[in-house]
Amino acid sequence: MKNSVVFTGLLICLLGFFRAAPAAALRKIPAPELFYIKCTKCHGADESLKRHASKEQFLAIIKTMQFGANISDREMERIAAFLGHPDRPLFEVKCTQCHDMNRIQQARLERKKDAAVKALVERMRTMDKSGISEKDAAAIYQYLISIY
Repeated sequence: MKNSVVFTGLLICLLGFFRAAPAAALRKIPAPELFYIKCTKCHGADESLKRHASKEQFLAIIKTMQFGANISDREMERIAAFLGHPDRPLFEVKCTQCHDMNRIQQARLERKKDAAVKALVERMRTMDKSGISEKDAAAIYQYLISIY
């Protein structure tokens, strides 16, 4: 009797674990965070982040490391889209003047609706010394909603 109670308890725990694991796996990790999780295990981020290339060029580079880094095809696509996004350099120059990347990511997570992100970018654009034009603001907004 005691063994069946212990076995039943273990079975319930295991079932709970296997049901919870897919939910955690389905949480969409922002592409920049995914980049840091997968790519910086083997090398620093600086070299990759300083490089400016197209999504396709980054995809070719990442494919050479895909299996060693245990990156799925979908993750590889998302990382390449992040690194190769044409507005990433603009975003980094304009936004990281005042904010670190953790603060930017947190601000995006706090503003789940695209309209809130647009309002935030517009507010930043009107700040003194931002140097963000209307055209830049539109590009930064598109970058934020597509990558984060």
